[in-house]
Amino acid sequence: MFELPPRVRSKIMTLKDAEHQALAILTSTQRTISEAKHAYGINPHGDKADALRQEIERLESMQPANSARHRALADLNAKIARYLELLPAHVTLDDAKPIKLKAKPNETHLQAVQRLRGEIMGLVSERGRVERASPTTKEMKAAARRYIQSLAEQYPARLIIEHGKFELEFGRGVIGERAPTPLEVLSWIDPALVQHRLYEMIDARPKPSLQMDAADRKQRLDEIKAELFELERLECAHIDAAREEGTLIEHRPNVDIRALLGLAVRRMASAA
Repeated sequence: MFELPPRVRSKIMTLKDAEHQALAILTSTQRTISEAKHAYGINPHGDKADALRQEIERLESMQPANSARHRALADLNAKIARYLELLPAHVTLDDAKPIKLKAKPNETHLQAVQRLRGEIMGLVSERGRVERASPTTKEMKAAARRYIQSLAEQYPARLIIEHGKFELEFGRGVIGERAPTPLEVLSWIDPALVQHRLYEMIDARPKPSLQMDAADRKQRLDEIKAELFELERLECAHIDAAREEGTLIEHRPNVDIRALLGLAVRRMASAA
């Protein structure tokens, strides 16, 4: 079991306390509703009947939000527990270096969180586009060359010459081995022809909206991952600062647990 760093442990306890408080509000409100309904049922035409009915309606209108908040906090705490349970044994846990918030002029913490969430959504959208990016035409043709070569090598030709026998066989003579396809045979006979035809098919394809070579795609995905993490750290820091000032802002359900807890996960030197 990992020894949690002090600030991380404190944040976990704060989130658990918030879940317990949300449950207490939910159950207390439900109990008050039941008591009010009981009182109304005893005397539905008394002087306080209208007031009781209005109070029941008011409290019942609050319960969906109360229930949603408790469920969100319970799910978030369960997600934290699962994350910590699944951490590999060869890591060490530390408190991440706190973020120094630089508030923009006349921007509240709530406004900052809304702005950051807009930036997060923009990066998530870009990540999806980059992940769906097509290879460049150059990479497609290089893949075609490798494909032809693999087909030609799949079933190597074997020339059999004996007295009264001259045969060309494909494959290794293994019993049960399937016969080569026409394309595999043709890739051995005339790879240049097959390559030319594949190049023509590649050139005739509709041009994708975004093409990236493998190295650029990986680099941009790595950059987006780092940028997203920093934005989430800022978002969580603003939520914590708002809570200290008495403003409640809920965390996103899919927030990065490391950003949420202020957790730094490092591999041990021996494992690295």
